[in-house]
Amino acid sequence: MLDKKTILIGCDDTMVLAKVLNIVSAISDFTISTVSVSRAADLNPTAESLNPDLIFLCFRNNQSIINDPNFNSCKDGIPILCLTKSDECESLFWSKNCIVFTYSYNHLHNTEYLIYRIKSIFRLKKGKSRTNIPISFVEAAFQKNNTNQLSHYVMELDQKIEVLLKVKERISYLYPNVDDSTRIELMSIVNSIKTVANDNKLWDDFKIYFEQSNPNFLLALAKKHPSLSSKDLKYCCYIKMNMSNNDITNLLGINQESVRTHKYRLKKKLTLKKEQDIISYLRTVS
Repeated sequence: MLDKKTILIGCDDTMVLAKVLNIVSAISDFTISTVSVSRAADLNPTAESLNPDLIFLCFRNNQSIINDPNFNSCKDGIPILCLTKSDECESLFWSKNCIVFTYSYNHLHNTEYLIYRIKSIFRLKKGKSRTNIPISFVEAAFQKNNTNQLSHYVMELDQKIEVLLKVKERISYLYPNVDDSTRIELMSIVNSIKTVANDNKLWDDFKIYFEQSNPNFLLALAKKHPSLSSKDLKYCCYIKMNMSNNDITNLLGINQESVRTHKYRLKKKLTLKKEQDIISYLRTVS
């Protein structure tokens, strides 16, 4: 039996709303029910009534919605997916209590990618209890579940990007051997792959959920060790999530010697002594 999910869509553009509803209706693996509102004023009372699993925002001014002190979805931990214009994507900001994802209007035609983003959000939230179990138990269980979900999320994400890059490499190999019209089509595909593979928002999305289980970890780590690269920070996340060398090997498609080498260099950057365990050290960072 498929899990039931409710999506609340706030949108003041009829054409965009029609596209979003069409995309949401194509989601598999879940039974989806949708409710839409066209006025920003109706969003908060509707969200309080429905308690949805996801809020999809595509208003002309998403920022004003997120900033609204009466918008309680941030306090309730409901994920928000904002459809953003190019000029809004970089400027959009939110409080640390909000779980906000962004998706560009320019990629709205990419149905499969948007569906994947929505399903990933659902999977990451799966297992969070809303019952009256003692708080300490809930937090412990949710943290364990969230860590497992994060591991799967990272693996799916990096593996899919790796596949895309291999497709791009194959296209580059075929490029000289085709006619001009086919070359144009191939270049269009390559550009789309570049857009997805280089989307920094994917890493940003991961960081948001990672910090739900490990508040301030990345901020504290980067502040304490400013020389760490983004790759170093990712490795620290993998280690913090209790991923073994074998897990990281499978995730990154490299051999175990490369993983051990990077961990060794990471220990030096963290100025750890030879006898100090990197896992134990990272557990103390908060």
